[in-house]
Amino acid sequence: MSQTKAILQAIKGLLKQHKINYAQVADHLGLSESSVKRSFSQGQISLNRLLEICAMMDLELVDLLQVLQNQTNEITQLTEQQEQVIISDTKLLLVTVCVCNHWSFKEINQTYQIEAPELISMLLQLEAIDLIELKPNNSIKLKIAPHFHWLENGPIQGFFEANIQQDFWQSSFTGPGELRLLVNGMMSVESNTAMHKHMTRLKQQFSQLSEQDQFLPMEQKHGTTLVMGLRPWELALFTAFRRSESNKNFV
Repeated sequence: MSQTKAILQAIKGLLKQHKINYAQVADHLGLSESSVKRSFSQGQISLNRLLEICAMMDLELVDLLQVLQNQTNEITQLTEQQEQVIISDTKLLLVTVCVCNHWSFKEINQTYQIEAPELISMLLQLEAIDLIELKPNNSIKLKIAPHFHWLENGPIQGFFEANIQQDFWQSSFTGPGELRLLVNGMMSVESNTAMHKHMTRLKQQFSQLSEQDQFLPMEQKHGTTLVMGLRPWELALFTAFRRSESNKNFV
């Protein structure tokens, strides 16, 4: 991540923590809201304006540098052994998913049948693998970066993929908040690559919105899953009718 992007990401996170929106920033700087949004999205912001935004939150530049240092120390991925520890116990996996989504000790305890002593024991296991820090009064400090992700083809991803096949797709996707899309067409390698980029941007938007909503009350949020898939594919029933000379590789 570039230094400019890291600084802007830190500023946006601090603004959310202080419940300051772009309109308030714009009013403080004497700019339009669209100008502020453009400055953040394009990564173009002067040092003087950066200092003015920090002043809105009663912060000095040294405070911002400390936040950046903390972000540098955040982890983006666990090891395979660490993931294996997590999936060895379904309750531990549940608690892991909760803390990664910024649940508090009280919210986990009140929502699930996990009593305080057991929950503390599980949180200490997560602290042992450096995922969190358990602070006084059972406050949970998450130590992962905003762009944290599970290992590709690792234990946790494998667990969820197996259960998605059995659970997630057992729906007509016609209920509130549900949507399923299926499209089919002929695509070149170039168009396929372009779709990959669009899907990656959608994943990033999902992560950003999820981070943005972490400060909302629990009763206003719902566990939400987005699954995307794209591959050169033909229904096996159709492939059975292909002439051998018509088979082709995706290159």
